[in-house]
Amino acid sequence: MMGNLWIFFILGYGFIWIGMILASKKRGKAIEDPETYRGRTIMQIIGLGMVPQVLPLFPAFFIWISSGVLFWSGFIIFMSGIFLDLISMFSFSKETEGLNTKGIYRWSRNPMYLGGFLFLLGLNIMGAALSPANILLFALTLLWMGSTHWNVLQEEAFLLKKYGANYAEYLNQTPRYIGILRRKK
Repeated sequence: MMGNLWIFFILGYGFIWIGMILASKKRGKAIEDPETYRGRTIMQIIGLGMVPQVLPLFPAFFIWISSGVLFWSGFIIFMSGIFLDLISMFSFSKETEGLNTKGIYRWSRNPMYLGGFLFLLGLNIMGAALSPANILLFALTLLWMGSTHWNVLQEEAFLLKKYGANYAEYLNQTPRYIGILRRKK
């Protein structure tokens, strides 16, 4: 046995949050635009934003991992998610005003969320077993994906109002998460 899955969960989120703090500092303002949350209730912000991010930690306390193919496959995906998050944050931090469509944002409108998905997918694979804790972790990962997608739809509506035609063009050119790039007309 290598340890408990919650250790990887905490370490991974630790790297991501430290990256967000450093990228925000480099940018000179928070990566998350507080304007995005206007019109949302505190319950929507907590219930659909923060809670789904933390809930997968609880079953992770009950999932033991051991070295093997599933662990190493999951670990690679887990680390890919962390690196994608960090690359995305530092790419985002380069654009202090206006719409960021450069760097990794040419390939995905939401690479940070994609990194979060890979992070959780990797954890699910690292601790893969047919147990109640694993099934709960998988269900909470699906909940996180659903709430994240809802947040993305809210952010897109906000950005469309804020940036108008520029964002509409970006929507038409760049996949939401990952996919085939569209040619400029």
